[in-house]
Parts: sequence; structure tokens; C-alpha cells
Amino acid sequence: MMRYKKLAAAIALSNLAFGSVALAQSNETADTQDENNDAALEQVIVTATKRETNLMDTPIAISAFSEETLDTLGVKNIKDLNNLVPNMSIMVDNESSAPIITMRGIRSTNTTEWGDPAVGVHFDGVYTPRPQGAMALMFDIERAEVLRGPQGTLFGRNSTVGSMNIISAKPNTEEFEASTQFEMGRFNQRALKGMINIPVSETFALRAAYMTEKKDSNLTGYYDPNQWDQRYLPIDELEPTDSAVNPAANSWDAWFFNTQYYKEVKADPEDFYNNADQWAARVAAKWTPTEKADWLVTVERFRDKGAGGIGQRDCERIEDRPSDVNGGSCTDIWGSEDNFVAYVNVPGKVDMTMDSIRSHFTYDINDELQFVYNAGYQNQQRTGQFDIDQGYYHWDQMIKWVDTDYSSWSHELQLKSTGDGPLQWIAGYFNFKEDNYMNGHYQGAMGGASLWIQPERIIKSEALFGQATYSVTDKTHLTLGLRHTEDSKEDVGGRNWGCWGECSGPIDAWGHIGQYGWDVVWGQLDDWMDNHARVPRDTLNALPADYYDYPREGFVVETQNDVYEDWSKTTWRVGIDYDYSDETLIYGYVANGYKGGGIGDVIYKESTITPDNPTGDRFDTSYDGETVVTYELGIKTTALDGNMNLRANYFYSDYEDQQFTQWELYDTVFSEGIDEDGNPITIAQDKGTFLTRNASNSRIQGLELEMEWAPWAGGHIGGYLTFLDTEITSDYIGQWGQEVRQVFGIGPNDSLNYDDTAYPQIFRNLKGNELAYSPNAALTLNISHDFEFADGSSLTPFLNIHWEDESYTSIDNNERWTFEEGVIADNIDLDIYTDKRDAWAMATASLKYTSASQNWFAEAWVYNLTDEDVNWWQGYAGTTPVAGKAQRNYGLRFGYSW
Repeated sequence: MMRYKKLAAAIALSNLAFGSVALAQSNETADTQDENNDAALEQVIVTATKRETNLMDTPIAISAFSEETLDTLGVKNIKDLNNLVPNMSIMVDNESSAPIITMRGIRSTNTTEWGDPAVGVHFDGVYTPRPQGAMALMFDIERAEVLRGPQGTLFGRNSTVGSMNIISAKPNTEEFEASTQFEMGRFNQRALKGMINIPVSETFALRAAYMTEKKDSNLTGYYDPNQWDQRYLPIDELEPTDSAVNPAANSWDAWFFNTQYYKEVKADPEDFYNNADQWAARVAAKWTPTEKADWLVTVERFRDKGAGGIGQRDCERIEDRPSDVNGGSCTDIWGSEDNFVAYVNVPGKVDMTMDSIRSHFTYDINDELQFVYNAGYQNQQRTGQFDIDQGYYHWDQMIKWVDTDYSSWSHELQLKSTGDGPLQWIAGYFNFKEDNYMNGHYQGAMGGASLWIQPERIIKSEALFGQATYSVTDKTHLTLGLRHTEDSKEDVGGRNWGCWGECSGPIDAWGHIGQYGWDVVWGQLDDWMDNHARVPRDTLNALPADYYDYPREGFVVETQNDVYEDWSKTTWRVGIDYDYSDETLIYGYVANGYKGGGIGDVIYKESTITPDNPTGDRFDTSYDGETVVTYELGIKTTALDGNMNLRANYFYSDYEDQQFTQWELYDTVFSEGIDEDGNPITIAQDKGTFLTRNASNSRIQGLELEMEWAPWAGGHIGGYLTFLDTEITSDYIGQWGQEVRQVFGIGPNDSLNYDDTAYPQIFRNLKGNELAYSPNAALTLNISHDFEFADGSSLTPFLNIHWEDESYTSIDNNERWTFEEGVIADNIDLDIYTDKRDAWAMATASLKYTSASQNWFAEAWVYNLTDEDVNWWQGYAGTTPVAGKAQRNYGLRFGYSW
């Protein structure tokens, strides 16, 4: 109960602080404010209610950023908003090049073509379905709005915990404008963006914008021929050597099947993992044919041709690991503690193109009624490849996206009031369809390949919605909202193909050995090593790199994924806000949110195959929707003659059937193998998959405090302070997720029986655990000052500081698992498997010079000023911890406008 008491105390203190400011301000009148006060804050206009309102008059927890602010903070796409918004963090799923947004403890790690994010992302009010769409570059924008709390009534799909809206700059007919900006930084970074606005006539204007960025990898990368598959390596000749710095190359299996080591080849950082090679262009046309009609059309293309991201090894977590346990520390394995060194045999590749068309049409039917039609189309095409194992373990695994083609269409019709009456309302209809094609495969070079061809995966959603605000009195306003949504998902003709056994002979090393028999192998070991041991590997590397991209002879259909599911839900919102004074707004609401369910591949358990059950038992991969009810109370006040804006809100959320996506083992199959003495044995192979489940209920409460203050002419202090408390409140049995057999000393020929009966020690009830990326407290502080010179030019130093408390990176909360003596295998250090992230702090600084004419500037910036070691995310490659790590960066930025 201690954490509840701390949160209650924080709420009480904040209420006292905000209450005193609000009451002090209420005793002043609007005409006492100094209209000539140079320090006064500018008003921020937002569209959170689908009409333009002042941020301080909008009864929603919302953060808004101008393009200038985003440039200062180094934001180039949505993932760079990480930790800039209260109770929001963002990580990236490297395998699918997709951001995962966590807000108020809620996120979705299902980044497949079936997955739905927990935070809805919109561009110019048009919904973007695939999370990869959020990676598009942010340039030439009016502002970025981030709304917290359920936004389902107005913004619809997948906005249970919040919504983002990136609003691009519009063409204007007033004047010609143009600007350009260049940036260069560490790791050979070069970025260029430009804009031109052309008023063609009094009623028609064009605006075009462009941005490109290139950057070398921050890693010291090596292409490693000592791993099994050499087909993707950009190496003309392999140079033999006596040893290899690589845990996979030094494993017993690798030694047996490949006695020759080769020298690693240093990779070119220009095209290695973690580089950047992307550009985007946008053309917008705005036409106002009459005083009543307005039509805006935007066409945009984004292209990413980088190498994708990859996790860095996390040497700090294994610095004391004994050398006889998985090779020991980073120094024992690689000879150094440098996290930013990588050995791969599959070069990274991302080739993604996103084309978007957005249309926004408005027509004023009369002085009090407006019709709006928003339409959008987006097409995403992507190919790529990703080295899963990075040489950490010998199975040599990769993911390859042979081809993906995702297309979506959205339409929204609105009818809304525009007059000054006491009743303001909006009603609308939303229709969305997504049609996805995907061909990809997983390859384990020492085992086999699994190919997925999904020719048509269709997602549909439609909704009717309405929301109205009625002014009961001049100061009291009541809001009611309602939305009915119907969703469906369907797989037509999807197939999973497997290439195992004889089919995978060229890559199945153990199967190749089986062709000769163990007696022959061990009876003539020297001859075998000279003449046969490298045969499977040589056979594999004689194949073309695209050999397993499509089904070939010997491939078998493992699953037929034809499946259909649908869901429906009615969501609502009830709110009341009260104008305590001209400067203070108090608001409260209760609203529910909904995220639809999903379907997955059809999977059958091989271990249950019998003559009467030829396919085995079906393993269900579908899941239902999740729902939330959120209660929120907030206050927004302007104080100190307009020099300070304060915002505070407390929220309480109850989630039911919350969706979690985690790796889950579901079956055990057996194959022939050998033990350390060379004796034939039967080996159990555990089969698993990433599954989304309606795992549990959870409770979340928090306090968010935001401030913007102009304490003196030219000065600015702003930021936020948050308190967050999360808890899984219902039973949820979870599996231990990392190296189950090794940690618990379970033999290679024992079936785990994934029902907690055979080995109950690998299961835990996660009730009471905290949610991922949910620190109990976090603080951000922004400080700047404009030093004005006599000629009108200025110099602006800026400092951003972010601190947050410790948190977990998964719902496992591994340190809470306790075991009796003897349950854990010898030499296992459970600290290695922790999913806790320590408290951390980071600073970003810049110094900007603006010319007297205001038409050019120069800025120097440093990101992660003190080079703090921060894990944005944590995971494992075999038994080696990996992470996405922060690293210091710095550079110069120049801009000129006409």
C-alpha cells in the first residue's frame, strides 16, 4: 500500500500548489494584465476536439509542439518524441522497423499486419493503420498534438489510451514563402529540408516540402564468415584464421560442422545496421472556390533505404558472468566491454516506400452548420532482412521480408455546428479498409526454413459517432459523446510453408548427419571431419540467396490460415468543465475506450498428431478486444499576468481483457542429436511464437503536471512532472521467457508440457506486477533564454533535462520471482535476466544564433550531453542480453528563409 500513499500525497501537494495559484489568479481581472508584457506566453491552438480551440481552454490532457520546438529537440519522426510527453515512451521493433508507443503504461508490441497500436496515429486527421507509418519524417508541420486518455469517440480506432495527430503546414494565398535548413552531425549525419509556398491566385495556393537524411552507423560492424550462412556476405574472398571472436563460431556444434575459421571483415558504416538513408517529399494544394468551400489535397512519399536497426550487446549486465557459463563476460567473449560492436552474417536491409494521399474538404452550409469530408489512402511496400542471432548463438537465424504490400483507405463524413449558440455538436460516419499482402520467411540455417505467404489479409472498420457540448450556464459546460464501432479481420488463402527434414537437407546439419548414421560418424571421426563435416554448410552456401523466398519441391503446407472474426463495441464519453475564472478551467470526465480483437496464423501441435488426429490439436491464436474505463479530473490555469500556464490532471483507468503480446512456447517435438561425449540422443525442440492474449485486467492511476513559464523577457522554463502507479489486478499465468531449459536445468529430451504440470517452476502468476515502461515518477525540464543584441540579433541557449525512476521493460518483473533452493541450475545468475531498468537521467543542449533580419539562424546541439548509458529497450539473443542503447550525438544546424 506504500505506493498508493505516495501517490495520494503527491496528488494532495499538487492540488494545494495549483489551487493556490488558481485562487490567486482568480482575484485578478483580465484588464489588470499588461498587454505590453514581452514575457507573456503565446496562445497555442489545437484541434483535439475536431475544431480549433485554445489549448488552455480544451478539457483534455494534451501536449502540442511547434516545428521550431521539434527542431530544437532533434525530433525528425514520431519515435524521437520519446520521453517528451508526460507518461509516454517509444521504442522500435527492429525486425519490422516499427515504433512501439507506450502511454500511461499501455502499449501493443504486435507490429505484424494483424496488430493494432494502443495509441492511434493520424496525419492531418487521417488515420495511419500500420505502425511503420509513424516512422515517416516530420517536416514542414504546423504542430504535433499528443492527446492522453481515451479518444475513441472522436478519433476512433485504437485510441484507448491516447492519440497523436501530426498536422502539416497548409498552403496559403497571402504571400510567397520559402525556407531551407541543413544539418550535419556525428556519424557523418547530413540532413536537408526545404519548403516553398506559392500563392497562384487569390483562391489557389501550392506548397511543396522536402526532407532527406543520411547517417552512418554508430556501430563498429563486422561481417562474420564463421557463422553458418555466408550467402549474404559482401565478401569476395574469405581469409582463413586460427580463431574467431564469436560465441556462435566457438560453440561445439559450429566446431563439429565447420572446422575452418575465417577472419571477420569490417563493414562500411555507411550501409551497416543503425544507419539512416531516407527522404520524403510532400505537395499540397489548397483551393477556395467560394467563401463557403475549401478543399485541401496533400500527396506525400516517404522512402527508407537504410539497413534497419539492431540491438547492441549489454555488457554491463554480464560483466561478472563466469567464463564457464555461456562464455562469460563481453571481455571473455569478444575481448572488450564495448557495447557498440556487432558481428553479423546477414547485412541489414530495409527498402520501404510509403505513398499517401489525403483530402480535406469543408463546406459551410450556413452560418451555423458545416460539412466536412476527410479521405485518405496509404500504400506501404517493404522488403528487408534482419539478423536475429547476430552471432550470439549458433543456430544462425534471420528474418526476411521478401515482399509486403499494405494498402488502406479511410473516409470520414462530418456534420458539425459552427455558430455561437450554447449547443455545439459534431456527428459523423467513419469507414476504413486495409488490404495486406505479405511474403516473408524465417530461416534457421542449422535447422530449416518457415515461409509465410499471406496474399490477402483484410481489415475493415466502420463507425457512427457523435459528440455534443451544452453550456448549462455561462461557466458550466456538459459534454456527451457516443460511438458505435464494428470491426472485422479476415485471412483469405494464407499459408505457412515449412522446409524441414529432407527438404532442408542443404541447411539441416543434423539431418545430414542422420543420413550416415552415428556409428559411421563416430567410428571414423577424423575421416568424417575431413570429408563430410562441412558438406551441409558448403551445400547451403552454394545456393542463391533467394532460394527459400518461395515454396520449392519438398516444402509442405503447415497451416492454412483462412479465418474470419468480427467484433463490435459502443463507447461513450461524459464530461463536465467549469470556467472558474477567465484564466482557470476545471474539467472532469469519464470515458471508455475499446481496441478490437485479432486473429493469427492457424497452428497445430505436432506432438498431438495421431492416426485419428492427423493434423494435431489446434492451438488458438485469436484474441478478443480490450476495454478501458478512465476517470480523469484536471485543471488548467494561466497565472502571473499571462506569463505562466499550469496544467494538472489525475486519472484512474480500469482495463479489462488487456492485450499482451509475448513469446509463448506451445509444443515440443523431438529429433536426433548427440551429447557432449558424442553419443546419439533424442533432443527436444521447443516450439514457440509471439502471441497476443487477453491476459488480464489491470488498474492504472497517475498524476500529470505541466508548466510553461516566461519568468522574464526572453526567458522560458517549462516541462512536466508525472507520478504513475500500475498493477495487474487479475490472475495471469506467465512463462519464464529466457533460456528455460538452461535456467531450470531441464534435460534436452524432456517435454516441458506447457500446462504448468510437468515443470511448474517455469510458470508464475503475474498478478500484482507492474506494467512495462511505467516509472513511478518522471521529470522533464526545458530552460532557455533569448539574449537580444543591439542590432536585433539574438543568442538562445537551451537545456532539456529528463529524469525518470526505475521501471520494468516487460510485465514479467523477473526480480519478483522467487525460487526454492535447487530449482535454479548451477552457475545461473538470475540478475542477468532482469527486466528492470534503473533510474536514469539525460540532458540535451543547444545554442542558437538568430540574425537581426530573422531570416537565418545557426544552431549547435548536443544530444545525451553526459553520454549516459540508458537502455531504451532490453531483450535477449540466446543467453546474451541485448538492448537499444542511447549514445551521445552532436551537430550543427543552419536555416534560411525568404
